Amino acid sequence: MRWLVRLIGSVLVLIFLLGLMVVLMPKDRVAQMAADRFASATGRKLTIEGSVRPSIWPVLGVKTGPVRLANADWGTEPDMLRAERLDIGLDLAALLSGVVKITGIEVVGPDLLLERHKDGRVNWDLSPTAKAAAEGSAPAQAAPGYDTFTLDHGRIRDGRLRYVDRAAGQAITLEDVALESAIPDYTGPVSLQGSAQINGQRVALSATVAALGAFLDGKTTGLDLGLVTGRSRLSLVGTAGFDPVQVEGRLSADLSDKAALAAVAGQPLPDLPQGFGRESLALEAGLQLDAKGAVRLRDLAVQADGGQITGRLDWLPGKDRPLLRGDLAMGAVALPRTSEDSAPKAAEGSGWPKEEIDVSALGAFDADLTLAAQSIDLGSAKLGQTRATVVLDRARAVITLLDAAGYGGKINGEFVVNGRKGLSVGGDLSFAGLSMQPLLADVAGFDRLLASGDLRVKFLGVGNSLDAILRGLSGEAQMHVGKGELRGLDVAGMLRTLDPGYVGEGAKTIFDTMSIGVMITDGVAVSEDLAISAPLFAATGAGKVDLGGQKLDYRLMPRLLPKSDGTGGVEIPILISGAWADPKIRLDLEWLARQRLTEEKARAEAAAKARLEELAREKLGVEALEGENLEGAAKRRAKQALEDEAARALGRLLGND
Repeated sequence: MRWLVRLIGSVLVLIFLLGLMVVLMPKDRVAQMAADRFASATGRKLTIEGSVRPSIWPVLGVKTGPVRLANADWGTEPDMLRAERLDIGLDLAALLSGVVKITGIEVVGPDLLLERHKDGRVNWDLSPTAKAAAEGSAPAQAAPGYDTFTLDHGRIRDGRLRYVDRAAGQAITLEDVALESAIPDYTGPVSLQGSAQINGQRVALSATVAALGAFLDGKTTGLDLGLVTGRSRLSLVGTAGFDPVQVEGRLSADLSDKAALAAVAGQPLPDLPQGFGRESLALEAGLQLDAKGAVRLRDLAVQADGGQITGRLDWLPGKDRPLLRGDLAMGAVALPRTSEDSAPKAAEGSGWPKEEIDVSALGAFDADLTLAAQSIDLGSAKLGQTRATVVLDRARAVITLLDAAGYGGKINGEFVVNGRKGLSVGGDLSFAGLSMQPLLADVAGFDRLLASGDLRVKFLGVGNSLDAILRGLSGEAQMHVGKGELRGLDVAGMLRTLDPGYVGEGAKTIFDTMSIGVMITDGVAVSEDLAISAPLFAATGAGKVDLGGQKLDYRLMPRLLPKSDGTGGVEIPILISGAWADPKIRLDLEWLARQRLTEEKARAEAAAKARLEELAREKLGVEALEGENLEGAAKRRAKQALEDEAARALGRLLGND
């Protein structure tokens, strides 16, 4: 048991010596040493208020009262840092030999203000030459010991950080800040770990700087940076410096946790379309950031909703707005619809969506992009493999389809969305070899026309909703299709039987060609030149389609082709009217009766005229020449009689018999 007694006695003696050492410790000297050491290394005054108390646990050292660090002379507040207290750790071995050596500093409850002046100066430049450089005087020599500053352990807890960029007009506040670091060699690598709350969302930070001294001097040095919030992560491995600002390296990011990112951003994130990160988004790229704020991404690879986007992007600051420039190749793309059920509503004939279309994002930046996609779902239309350019200038976007496949054919032309003053849309598009049924079904909810053909459309619409745009639409269109069929209507059956019941399910009209031209004014498309060629009949047509109201009023004029013996050739008009989702089709017998009455009247007038001519020939001897009416023949006959009588009178006067 003697060894146990000796051990306990030794421990008691050690505790007594430590207690005596703490009592005799030069506490004020330690605090003043820390303040002087910091001031000599940074050029800023560090004020330690209140009493300085010794501590044994958890570290040997002293605890100070409130602490204040002076701000830059141009700062908006007198203090750059205010803290509840400092816990200063001391080296025990050095202390036993009579030397005070600081091994660690813990800052409790700090409130740190970081400011960037409009001229680019920053208040966290703590080198003693910063003030001299700002005033234009000769730089002072760094204080002795600045390059040899070391710290075994540094810690910040329960802090707040405010960042104010007066040049950019931005302000960010971080709460519950916690940081830990060590500086074993001021000129060597230093690692930092920390976390903070931004708008209530926890963000974790890890960073390693290859050379701390060079980095704080603004020089470019190696940097390994990592950020984590929720399930989203970002990492950068490369080089960085801030005098001037420049970053280059490999960027990796997983941005799938949109709720966490929205909380950090302090605002809702944009509703990304399917294929662009609606469900998941991750990227890797070579990153370049320069002093002007230009960001360049090279070898970009984005994993979005299971698809991949590759290419390059440049984000270039501008005087009025930034410019986004680049080339992107992607898989299937689905753009967001104006409304979840806008397409079904159009098909049901209940009207176009009246919700206001927000195009304010068009004014956020300019763009010059070249895009290639395997397919594009526009909501109301679908494209196959597509190559296009997008030019966005002052809230006016011009989308040029260089080569687009869709509905079995090819599409070329341009589409314009102008958000400069309200909203207007326009386009000049050519469709070649398209399958009309799926196209018209997607665009207008009309699936009765089965044929392939060509279509040319030019249009302009103004309004802040789809309903307003279509009700004010203007433009023109031409369509020509080859052999096909029109479902829901049997024109030949109607003509043969004069029965309007040849409509509905199972009825169809087979044709060889169809062509039509349309002029659009105030949302109403008017056509006067419909022409249909079919095996049993030929038809013309005229009428109008109310695009905004989704109604039509059209008269089809089909005529049965005459038989080989010359019989047949019946012409009966067909009236198509009502909502285009469920049009009413009927024989226009009233028009037919009026037409027949007009024809009978014309025949009666012709018969009466013929009888008058016959009587004139019999009574007056007037015979009409070819192309001459009865009145003209009578005048000619009277003139001829007068000329003959004048000739006879002249002969008698001259003595001729």
